[in-house]
Amino acid sequence: MLVSTAIRKAALLGRPILRKVLRRLKPDEVRSSEVQRLVREMAVTMEEYDGVGIAGNQVGEDLAVFIMGLPKGVKRHPDGIELTVVFNPVITPVGVETEEDWEGCLSVPDLRGPVTRLKKLELSGLGLDGKAFKKVYEGFPARVVQHETDHLNGIVYLDRMDGLKSLSYMSEMGRRA
Repeated sequence: MLVSTAIRKAALLGRPILRKVLRRLKPDEVRSSEVQRLVREMAVTMEEYDGVGIAGNQVGEDLAVFIMGLPKGVKRHPDGIELTVVFNPVITPVGVETEEDWEGCLSVPDLRGPVTRLKKLELSGLGLDGKAFKKVYEGFPARVVQHETDHLNGIVYLDRMDGLKSLSYMSEMGRRA
């Protein structure tokens, strides 16, 4: 039997599913073969689009799941991010410190904008095995958790920007007049 590793097309801003609050899953649903196949497809899609994270609605699914991961040694975050699958995420702030940094999104290709996010948080949810877990994230990984959890609530990073004056195309960032 062949295992599906289909690459899905990333939903672009304007698709109604990106503005929808997604359906939470029960542990037995998480363990189903259909959801396990979806997770594999999300992982190969994230890799194909050179993403750090991807949410269920970004591949057209009304399911509260996201994946994040980044190999060690890459320029974006040299420490890497362990490949993580999260269903029904809940974020709890750890402290009140925030930081602003640039974000992009597979659903808003080629654009970047500054967003203020919590610096440190606790993430809880269900893992790939359907069991509850909690983990603390800080810095860039915490930013990714917040970005992807926003997707599951119908929010894109543009909604978190203080205004659109600093929104920039990646190809133009750092250029001189």
